[in-house]
Amino acid sequence: MLRIPRVSWLWVVCALVALWLTVICFFIYEGSSAAPADRGARSVGALETAATAAVRARDAAAFQRLFEPGSVGPRYASQYLARLFARPITGLRLTTEPYQDLRYLVLRGEQGNRTVCSAWTIQRYDARSVLSAVPPLADVCGATASAGDVRGVTA
Repeated sequence: MLRIPRVSWLWVVCALVALWLTVICFFIYEGSSAAPADRGARSVGALETAATAAVRARDAAAFQRLFEPGSVGPRYASQYLARLFARPITGLRLTTEPYQDLRYLVLRGEQGNRTVCSAWTIQRYDARSVLSAVPPLADVCGATASAGDVRGVTA
């Protein structure tokens, strides 16, 4: 007579738990390894182009992705764009400018008779160019408004 081996339910449950943990670990690994790729841009020029497109489209999610993780809060971009566009703005332009051995992305525009200027330091993060919202020590805008703050400055 032929005997068929029986598998204990304990081994079946252990195998299913091991498979479930393997799948969870795989998705965690994939998510963490892909995270830096969607931050910033490949180059400084691409970063300037992406920032210009995001600001002009008022796309807070796209603008938020340009910042280095940890340098901004989760709602930084949406709050910044809400303050920036609270009043009509003309002559809006974003440029990259070198200043004291660093590169900055500088936003300039006019709100009535006031000048708006914000500057963010461009840094490298995992071989990509990203913006840092840490206020620069230098007065990149050349005005009395602090960099990174949307306040009017008399021209």
